[in-house]
Amino acid sequence: MYALVNVFSWRQAGTGWSHEMKIIFRRLSAISQIPLHAYFVFDGLDRPQLKRGKNITAPSAPRLLAQRFQELLTAFGFNWHMAPGEAEAELAYLQSLGLIDAVATPYNDALLFGATCIIRSIPHIGRYEDVYVYTPDSIEKCASLEWGDFLLVTLMCSTEDDAGRCWCSVEVARRLAYYGFGRSLLEAAVSFQFVEFMNFIAKWRDDICEVLRTDPRSLLGGRHYELARIIKEECTQFPDPAVLAIFSSA
Repeated sequence: MYALVNVFSWRQAGTGWSHEMKIIFRRLSAISQIPLHAYFVFDGLDRPQLKRGKNITAPSAPRLLAQRFQELLTAFGFNWHMAPGEAEAELAYLQSLGLIDAVATPYNDALLFGATCIIRSIPHIGRYEDVYVYTPDSIEKCASLEWGDFLLVTLMCSTEDDAGRCWCSVEVARRLAYYGFGRSLLEAAVSFQFVEFMNFIAKWRDDICEVLRTDPRSLLGGRHYELARIIKEECTQFPDPAVLAIFSSA
């Protein structure tokens, strides 16, 4: 669903046969001609209040637009359902049961929910047949990243400043993961009791800031003083315990 309609802002969506509905219709028409069986999942009422580092207080789509989207899916013969909570978690669960082969989403956090194959469109190509395919095994083999590393990258790249800008790039987060911060964080999250974990996090944050300032093993490609300052002075709740709990329990 996200990949299909993420080209426009929900807040600007109309209520009639709008520009958004025309986009959805054209994309469903194109998908219907591809030799695959598409299954759509929508966010449910129990989706987390925090999603990719943002507070989600409003519906993920205007109700009427979502309803007409679902009516179009039925008209095209596609199956769909509402997830109990977050759509990516539901899709990962369906994949773990062997009910679907791949998850099509622009969001990498589906890997953290246990998805084993993610499909993403290639930007500016315009052909649905041309896609990127991600699997945990291929990522671990090509980029030497494990599940804990995915967790660190997701946490750092889903946190925004007051202006809504992501304060860490994927590239910096990926390089930082080679220092082992994601793996140690995951191990602590699943092993430590609360007091022990909070003591760990205080030192973990200090260690990350020190590495960002010094890059002792030259893995970051440079020193990131401003990023270290942001973590130390502005993002005092990083890593957000609620977001960490969602992914570490997936």
